[in-house]
Amino acid sequence: MNHNKTKCRVAIAVLMTSAAILVSGCASHSARNSDEVMTHKPVIDQTKVCQDLGQIFTKSQNGFTDIRKQPSFYNKITLWQTDYQPLDGGCEIWQWSNRYSYVCSRVLPDEQTATHVFDEASRVIGQCLPKSWSQQQVALPDQKGEKIQYAINGQVRGSLEKVSTGGLFSKAWTVYLLISSPVNTQ
Repeated sequence: MNHNKTKCRVAIAVLMTSAAILVSGCASHSARNSDEVMTHKPVIDQTKVCQDLGQIFTKSQNGFTDIRKQPSFYNKITLWQTDYQPLDGGCEIWQWSNRYSYVCSRVLPDEQTATHVFDEASRVIGQCLPKSWSQQQVALPDQKGEKIQYAINGQVRGSLEKVSTGGLFSKAWTVYLLISSPVNTQ
């Protein structure tokens, strides 16, 4: 059973890394855009965000069936569009085999900007979590970022991650929100 958990975690890590590489290749920000990202503070409707996140966790019970639409088929993964965009867009549902995850990603030009977005998302999500949920900060390997795991009854059901996705010519970081169907976490 632990072997299956490990395989699932490796598969999720590979998918997230692959998506980060694909998405980061499309991101280019000038210093001016970086400043705009840092100073632009959208007004967040906390009640709406909490309602959306609650619905997403509820819909995860059945593989997000009720909120999936317009699939795009790739080699071994299907990406579904969704209208649920609680954290400023960039969200879709990933399906591989019979496993589903709701994933939001946002590529940012540098660690400082990513930290700002990560901290704000963490604050917003933290205000939405019922008392029965717990959250735990986890360091990612090799100092590549940080992660907050969200669990209910000891079962991790989601995470918020800040990951270095830059390369030789880029200092990009990506912030991910990941919510898994319960079947993915068993």
